[in-house]
Amino acid sequence: MAIFPRSIFSALKTELEGATALPYVDVVAIRQYRPTQLPDFENYCIVISPEAAIAETYKVAQKWIQYEITLVCLIKVNYTLEDAIMADSPGSSPPNLGILAMYEDIFQTLYQNNLGGTIEHYPGLQELDNRCDFKLIGDEAREDFIVEGRLYYTPYGQRFISPT
Repeated sequence: MAIFPRSIFSALKTELEGATALPYVDVVAIRQYRPTQLPDFENYCIVISPEAAIAETYKVAQKWIQYEITLVCLIKVNYTLEDAIMADSPGSSPPNLGILAMYEDIFQTLYQNNLGGTIEHYPGLQELDNRCDFKLIGDEAREDFIVEGRLYYTPYGQRFISPT
């Protein structure tokens, strides 16, 4: 069980890169997300962006840390704007998959997934029970449009600590 972010972020990246539901994703990057500095990708990208860490200590020498992570889903608009939202044809060339299908694939990949034992699931708390925002952004440097989805992911780490 991990408590510090490096192992959680590495496990999350490994899980997303190896997910059978996400073979169309070109790049999975760990970095602070900025819409003006997008990673270099062909069609689909996931940016794992750290936001915050919240530590809680309990009387039984246990510390829990909740991480607030934004998973930014980026889709290059290769077809119509409706396709960028609704399409579900990852096998096309180039892939034609909308942001809603990508959101669903990520959700199914991470739902009740303990990242190989790196995080712990607590009854009643789900890491994906958060809002997901969608919007269209333009990238002048790339001369294209990109649909962005921000999925907020809040996993927990746990560790027993010494009181001395």
